[in-house]
Amino acid sequence: TPRGAISYISDAFGGSTSDRQIIERSDLLKMFELGDSIMADRGIMVQDLFASQDVYVNTPTMLKGRSQLDPEEIVRDRRVASKRIHIERVIGLAKKFKILKRELCQSKVPLASRILFVCFAITNFRNSIVDKFA
Repeated sequence: TPRGAISYISDAFGGSTSDRQIIERSDLLKMFELGDSIMADRGIMVQDLFASQDVYVNTPTMLKGRSQLDPEEIVRDRRVASKRIHIERVIGLAKKFKILKRELCQSKVPLASRILFVCFAITNFRNSIVDKFA
């Protein structure tokens, strides 16, 4: 959310699952309204998945053979990066839970989605990492 709270936690997926596959297999696509905007990392090509809902996917601009970005692209990328840093910080807070720092033992794999949900949900109880004026 704009204030740094986690509003969606998908089920857990194996390490070889691509970002695109996670989006396709989760219920994330059903959560957006016409005209919404989301952020994604550079190189995550999922715009087509959201196009039918008119959801804009904000990703850093790729050079595509150019040596540098246009001034407008630089300003836009800085704006996106200033928001994206909050996402990375929240994920970093959740990853501090000891259980998420290492590979799950085989007996806990069936609980992976629940473990992930609890760790990220508890992270929401911390003070907001985003200044209310950001």
